[in-house]
Amino acid sequence: MVFVRYFSVFFYISASFCLYTQTRIRNNPFECCIFPDGYGFFLNNVRFEMRIFVDDGSTNIKLAWVADGEVKTLISPNSFKPEWSMTLLTDSTGPASANYEIDGEKYSFDQLSPDAVRTTETRYQYSDVNVVAIHHALMQSGIEPQPVDIVVTLPLGEYLDENDQPDMAKIERKKANVKRAVTVQGHESFTVRKVSVLPESVPAGFSVLKDLDDLDSLLIVDIGGTTLDIAHVRSKMSGFTKTHCDPKTGVSIITEAVKHALDTSVSTRTSSYFADRLIQARNDDSFLSRYLQNADQRAQVMKVLHEREKALTHRVTDSVGRFAGFTHVMVVGGGASLVASAVKQATGVSDDRFFVSDNPQFDLVLGMVAMKG
Repeated sequence: MVFVRYFSVFFYISASFCLYTQTRIRNNPFECCIFPDGYGFFLNNVRFEMRIFVDDGSTNIKLAWVADGEVKTLISPNSFKPEWSMTLLTDSTGPASANYEIDGEKYSFDQLSPDAVRTTETRYQYSDVNVVAIHHALMQSGIEPQPVDIVVTLPLGEYLDENDQPDMAKIERKKANVKRAVTVQGHESFTVRKVSVLPESVPAGFSVLKDLDDLDSLLIVDIGGTTLDIAHVRSKMSGFTKTHCDPKTGVSIITEAVKHALDTSVSTRTSSYFADRLIQARNDDSFLSRYLQNADQRAQVMKVLHEREKALTHRVTDSVGRFAGFTHVMVVGGGASLVASAVKQATGVSDDRFFVSDNPQFDLVLGMVAMKG
């Protein structure tokens, strides 16, 4: 038995007996029981696994984790080409290329490559690039590479079967995919020890649903890069009333059209990442003028963008029209800012019953933390 002097205490096991905490000696985690006089003993040498919540969307990976009692977040774009790249300045403050290998296949992060692997398809959820993208986000998080527990998501259409029950075959397929080993060139890599899977959209509404009265319910409209997930959820997370998933309705409708317009009007093949940046900055004349300097070409690209924006909005509101009986509405996901106003008008709910956050891309992953953290 080893006795130590230790004053930093995190929480109680029993106020009358001892204090319980975790500490490190030479970077090795220990469980420790601390007596009121400041002395204690190590119970055993155990490595505590860190839990990281991952909204592994087709356009961006969103991470959330708890460190020092605070929730930390990170967003990392999905833009990977099937070959390695060379990093010119390893001390550059800009985003450096990162090289990865999975099952003998090589990939690198390159946000500008027009040859980046397409991720705006449902099969992305079970692909090499999905796993690589998660590991790339982990490497950007500042967390020391270590064994971690991961909580990921699946679109409603993949998570649920035709009877609105968890599709265990697809859930297990997702778990097996995420647990595959990824190596990082020149760096230690993360090891995924355990994987849990949650349905998309639903956790985003946790903070609202937990406080609703029994007769209230929430319509959650989750518009991402690839899919539109809509869930009518009863109060207190007691169950689904109805769900709908459209795997072909997402912001990629606009992204692909903008890429095509840049190719034909500006003679520029570009990445989905760059096209998405244009979409995000669609109301920023300074940004648009900087990257589309020719006024006629800029007007043509923006014309296409706005046409596809209207098409996306129509698809979303048409799907929302299939639902009834809800009392509150929440719009989440990377495309929320594009469709929120139209959804509010289509549903007719009052301002105090309509929810869209300042950063809706993080609603899902932060809801996962609130539910499971």
